[in-house]
Amino acid sequence: MNKQMLQSLVRHQAWADAEHWKALEANPGALGDASIRKRLNHMVQTCEMLQTLARGEMPDFAAMKDRESAGDLRAAMEKATAGLAAAIDSLDLDKMIQLPRGPKGPFEAPAGTLLLQIVMHGQHHRGQNASRMHELGVKPPLTDFIFWYALGQP
Repeated sequence: MNKQMLQSLVRHQAWADAEHWKALEANPGALGDASIRKRLNHMVQTCEMLQTLARGEMPDFAAMKDRESAGDLRAAMEKATAGLAAAIDSLDLDKMIQLPRGPKGPFEAPAGTLLLQIVMHGQHHRGQNASRMHELGVKPPLTDFIFWYALGQP
């Protein structure tokens, strides 16, 4: 797993999430939309859970709960992304991690693959939220990786 590329993807994720938050906070109807809020909570919980697994620990699934406040949700997302960046630098990305469930039952995957999954998962759900914003009459921000790169990787 290429640490430098993975860190670039995480920096992009932080920027793209911030751009989405700007659009959401400027449009209270979109920020209050149940499907967007559900996905935002899911994104944070998945980021936290996969980081825990990548450290070789078992997440406390029963303790996972949705954040009701937009401020709490945004802060949790930013903290989870910062934790992801730190995990990339501190973990052995090639270490095999036991996972409790998968499409065919328990399996193993490298820690770096779990961290990459966080980025890919966030990208997927940001796209869903962008589509939902469009449905609500909100122009979603352009957050493609290549645009971030062209902007000088802000």
